[in-house]
Amino acid sequence: MRIGAGAERVRARVAGVVRALSCAGLAGGVLLAPFAARAQRAVVVRADNDAFNFWQQPWARPDEEYTSGVRLTLDYDGVAPWARHLTRAARACRETAPCESHTYALGQDIYTAVRSPRDSSVVPNGRPDAGVLWVSSTTRFVRPSTLLELGLTFGVTGKPSLAEPMQRFFHALAPSFNRPITWGRQVPTEPVFAASLDARRIMRVGALEMQPHAGASLGNLLTEGRAGVGARLGRAVLHPWLAMPRRPAFDVALVGDASARAVARNEVLNGALFRRSVRVTPRPFVTELEGGVRIRWRMFEAAWVAHQTSAEYVTRTAPHVWSTLEAGWYRGR
Repeated sequence: MRIGAGAERVRARVAGVVRALSCAGLAGGVLLAPFAARAQRAVVVRADNDAFNFWQQPWARPDEEYTSGVRLTLDYDGVAPWARHLTRAARACRETAPCESHTYALGQDIYTAVRSPRDSSVVPNGRPDAGVLWVSSTTRFVRPSTLLELGLTFGVTGKPSLAEPMQRFFHALAPSFNRPITWGRQVPTEPVFAASLDARRIMRVGALEMQPHAGASLGNLLTEGRAGVGARLGRAVLHPWLAMPRRPAFDVALVGDASARAVARNEVLNGALFRRSVRVTPRPFVTELEGGVRIRWRMFEAAWVAHQTSAEYVTRTAPHVWSTLEAGWYRGR
């Protein structure tokens, strides 16, 4: 009887998550379908998770803070419809610049409180559980050595973000390595928004490419200023945002980045803006270090990148480490 009841619970959980994923996929299809006829440049799938910290034993990898993120990004020629008034001519990005491109993305981010290793209870004074389900659109103004990006993000927090059932589903797939987690103090349901502006420049010295960058976001989802420098090292590194007519079929590059953020508001830490909410006090300055490897074969790319984010709120002192797996298809490369 107990086995049957357990199997029923698992089936119900799987069915619930499948329904949630179907709704998310349908929403993404409705949002992205009007743009399918445009000249598509790339399709990129990215997953962030501390389970990808491959240098750690599976049972020793953290399952807290920013613990999971998934996103699908579609890249098209020209500017997004909402940004057409910002340029006179829409020029497709091939081998020369100036030109414009734009992206649409659908994603979900999951944040979980720090829990006791003994009984999975939430450690006092830690961050609340939180999830964000979001869509975004970004327009890029491309020059040979500079990139300017304008972005809009819309989303929702709380139970409609589907974060809790998603985490439970994946934990159930590998129960030996994952503790059962019951969400309690969760950032409540609220629509969220952010507008962003980012600029990046390329500087090359031999096989080393440096990319200083700066930007800002404004909205109840995120309000911050940021700056940093990225780097790529490889023998045949392609231009990051233009196609190249002559290129080797295969290349490998080491990638890295160091950045700092001045944070005024973060929805998943400050809590809901327009209603009562659990919250913690964010730290005003946060740093992040990245390092990994990117591999390209013809039009396909794959990457693994490790991240270390400093403590994001005042009651936490230790940094958090998580990693990214990414795969993409890039037309014209």
